[in-house]
Amino acid sequence: MKKGSPASVYQMKRVPVVLTAIASATLLAPAPSTAAAQAPPGQDRFAPDAFLDPAARNLYTIAYDQWDAAGANVLRYTARIDQRIAAGLRTPLRDRVFYHSESSVRSFWQRDRRSVIQVLGSRSEYPGRNIAIREAEESGILYWLQEFPFEEPFAPGSDQLFMGADRDAAPFQPSEDEFWLAHPLGQGADTLYQFQSSDTTTVTLPDGRQLVTVRLDVLPREIDPRRISGSLWIEPSSGALVRGLYRLSRPVNMLRDIPEAREEGADNNPFMPGFLKPITFEMKLIVVDYSLWDFKAWLPRAMHLEGEMAVGIFKMPVRTDAKYTIESVALQDETGAEVEEELAFGDPLTEVHFDTRAEAMAFIAQLLSEDGGAGYAPISPDSVGSRRSRWIAPRDRSLIENSPDLPPPIWEYEPGLPSDEEIEGYVRHLSELPIPPLLESQWNFDWGWSGRDMLRYNRVEALAVGGGLERSLQGRYRLSASGYFGVADLRPKARLDIERSTVRRRLKLGAYHELRPTEAESGYLTLGNSLDAFFFGRDNGEYYYATGADLTWRPPAIATQSFQARLYAERQSSAETNTNFALFRAFNRKWDFRPNVAAQEVDEAGAELRLSPWWGNDPVGARFGIELFGRGAVWRVPGAEGSEGYGQGSATVRAVVPVRGEGWRQVRLGIEAAGGHTWGEAPVQRSWFLGAGGTLRGYPASSLSGLSFLRGRVELARTYEFVGASLFGDAGWAGPVGGFDADEILYGVGVGASLLDGLVRLDLSQGLKGPKKDFRVELYLDHIL
Repeated sequence: MKKGSPASVYQMKRVPVVLTAIASATLLAPAPSTAAAQAPPGQDRFAPDAFLDPAARNLYTIAYDQWDAAGANVLRYTARIDQRIAAGLRTPLRDRVFYHSESSVRSFWQRDRRSVIQVLGSRSEYPGRNIAIREAEESGILYWLQEFPFEEPFAPGSDQLFMGADRDAAPFQPSEDEFWLAHPLGQGADTLYQFQSSDTTTVTLPDGRQLVTVRLDVLPREIDPRRISGSLWIEPSSGALVRGLYRLSRPVNMLRDIPEAREEGADNNPFMPGFLKPITFEMKLIVVDYSLWDFKAWLPRAMHLEGEMAVGIFKMPVRTDAKYTIESVALQDETGAEVEEELAFGDPLTEVHFDTRAEAMAFIAQLLSEDGGAGYAPISPDSVGSRRSRWIAPRDRSLIENSPDLPPPIWEYEPGLPSDEEIEGYVRHLSELPIPPLLESQWNFDWGWSGRDMLRYNRVEALAVGGGLERSLQGRYRLSASGYFGVADLRPKARLDIERSTVRRRLKLGAYHELRPTEAESGYLTLGNSLDAFFFGRDNGEYYYATGADLTWRPPAIATQSFQARLYAERQSSAETNTNFALFRAFNRKWDFRPNVAAQEVDEAGAELRLSPWWGNDPVGARFGIELFGRGAVWRVPGAEGSEGYGQGSATVRAVVPVRGEGWRQVRLGIEAAGGHTWGEAPVQRSWFLGAGGTLRGYPASSLSGLSFLRGRVELARTYEFVGASLFGDAGWAGPVGGFDADEILYGVGVGASLLDGLVRLDLSQGLKGPKKDFRVELYLDHIL
């Protein structure tokens, strides 16, 4: 008998005995069966305008009547189920994966009985996991089971679109007290959706055989977070779902769309700061695939989900998928009698009977142990929480985390699951569906503390208070207006935008008069720099006034912001330092904010392009990113004859590489190198500025400036759970084009501490050269380590 990993159990001839033993083990604990929904009789049972063509009516009627029948002939089945999950945080620099999990089980499912789950492997990574493991072990808790994402296997005959739900259950029924979802094949769905038939498609199943399916587009009658938008590929003779692809027609606003939160007035809570609002969940896509097993039974094949939870400025993308590999199926006739046992190994069944479930579970564990080479034991029902299934796992827990049966992380391709190219195709398909009408819309107004970035502090405006209006329009358009007033410059600012957003891109046309930093993506007008300026007098930005119009093209809000293209025409003018107040320097009469850059007054028109892709998602693996920026513009001084033109380009390369070797575990090397150049004559406000945490540590902001620059930094960091410590060195030069001098390079060194892979960073740095060298303590966000 061959010995090996837990997965090899089902290469053995004891499979029939195991299946029969499971039937006996679960006999004492019947589970509720899924009853088929009875559709109302008659030809006119649906709304007359629900179908946009006759074929859609026929296809929908068959699917409606037979929806719960697909798979109902399955008496029991065995499947290996692989599941993967990843969740993280999206920041301007890069996406961080803070949690990922991979698991593999073998499920023995039988109708009206509890399932039995054989654990093949499970692995999770997240900050603080080692601490959680120690605490669980001290409490006698199975830590790996707490982390285990798998709940229950798919029950044939239950809902296919939502993977096992009941379309007539409470979550799909209209309610004033609970959030509900409108199932497109539920009672009354014809009044909430319209349906349109489309192409006939031939689907090739994994075994090479083919099925003909017809696409049925599900079109909500209005934009509503309770309604999906997508397509169903249905086998027309049986009404079974072959593929479902859909998303919510708009994001769920957790403070407005959830009845309980709405009744409590959570959206108007005066104590909730604007940078934590809104709280939304957006479903980018869900795709579910089914196969006709041996052309006799419909069973799941794969599922993939992508979405994003947003809490104000914090974006948390989530991805999960699952793959079913069916190993055996037993069918039943209309009376419920078994008619056929389809086994991959073809051995006859051997009946074994037991007096108690515990006795049967122990027998199954013994069989698995003999055939798999790993000692298996039943898990106490008290340890599996709310799961109804019975669980069996290796006694040696190290086999669970190191199992060769584990699938790769979700960012790596796994055969049988959608590839990145296929997912992009799904997104493209969803973007091409008709846009549902918007029947209700209201103005949303926020200001000051309750608005995002509506309070700011800098040396030009001092305290500036803002307010914003926003309203959704037809065709995925959104109209927004915002304004600020600074108490020091006494100059109102305003911006008016209209934006069209789809699942693939955002286009925004705007007109504005505003205060703008020389580095638009720097965040100098957001909360972090405002606090630094107000408390410590450290305003790291350089500012000018801009009045004009622009057109911006970038990815949708739910996607990584890997590119941005902008066309603009504007008048730029200088902004002076108008305040000398910082809280911790209030009694220092000799102190003042440093001067702002003396921007030239010019009329400028041009185009900008920024590309910032990242490669690598493994939190402890190698990662690489590059940021490319280009600008081309013409400008002139108002009232003067003639114009000037210039072009600018910069490149930043970032890399994080794990250091391998004895004693170097969790040590990483971070490298960042950047350079920029200007061709032609450009206004002084188009200079690059080096200094402070983002560019050159150990020196104040704007210690160096010029139309050309070079800089680099290197860092060695060690991670301890969710915190890290590092040693670093920076070097930089900036000056006129063609004026590079190695003797003018400035250097700085220091030590740093980080939280959550550089999300929050604290640096102690010392400049080593020049009159502006300084010892600095800086706290900022979004660093590479």
